Amino acid sequence: MDPPRERLLQLLKQEGNTQCADCFEPNPLWASVNRGVFICTQCAGVHRSLGVKHSFVLSCTLDEWKQEQVDNMALMGNASVNERLEYCVPKSIEVPYRSDTDRDTRATYIRAKYVDNMFCASPGGQRRPPERVARKKDTGGSESNRLSNLQVAMVEFIGIVDVTLVECRQLVVKDLVSSDPYCVMTLGMQTRKSTVKYSNLNPVYNERFSFSWDGIGALVIDLFDEDDLSKDDDLGTLTVDLTPLLMGEGVELKQWYPILNRQHPDKNQGEIFLHITYIPIQNS
Repeated sequence: MDPPRERLLQLLKQEGNTQCADCFEPNPLWASVNRGVFICTQCAGVHRSLGVKHSFVLSCTLDEWKQEQVDNMALMGNASVNERLEYCVPKSIEVPYRSDTDRDTRATYIRAKYVDNMFCASPGGQRRPPERVARKKDTGGSESNRLSNLQVAMVEFIGIVDVTLVECRQLVVKDLVSSDPYCVMTLGMQTRKSTVKYSNLNPVYNERFSFSWDGIGALVIDLFDEDDLSKDDDLGTLTVDLTPLLMGEGVELKQWYPILNRQHPDKNQGEIFLHITYIPIQNS
């Protein structure tokens, strides 16, 4: 084992680094190199969506590490970074806790912590560390609901899928002369929403989204036209089979996909260009 890797694995065993810096999930196998913290699979997906300026993410087991990168991790670490970035967390803030935290809560907290620096110390401010507690489980409901929740909790992710929503073309008109399109992406229990492009039937987005993936689920994209005074209009849907990403290292999906009419799947309502890549995760 090379010296940087060996030292990195030793750092993972140190107090504070044995849990994800953001949600306390045990045994994190990812790291934000420029932030100096070790993070879990789901938080790594959020960090990647922030962009490398805010968080440069590497796998602790798969990626090649430089000595200076490992030195930075040793200099900082979860406890030291959280002491600064989570100095005062208001009680009204929902703090992510382990794998049962939903994506939106996780993303909101991580962005507030690393991008907006909302919880750093202020002059005269008192320290208030975040309260990380497990959510109360619903003891009611039918047996089928309890089984469904158990199945969701048992999902094992094998990697992260990055989806770049590049552009759309020839979308249908839902307003007087145009549409205000946006996309909603769903993979398993995870949902992402793009920005709205106003009065544009050929919108360019260039927005990237990250999803944890179990190696089975398909990516579903629904398009809508935003309306202020009524329900948003349907612009179509599509489903992307992600399993080709498992065919070999470096495989990616980069192409135009037809947007289908929800009621008449044989009718196209424009096209969407996606660039999809996959990063496998090696579990210990």
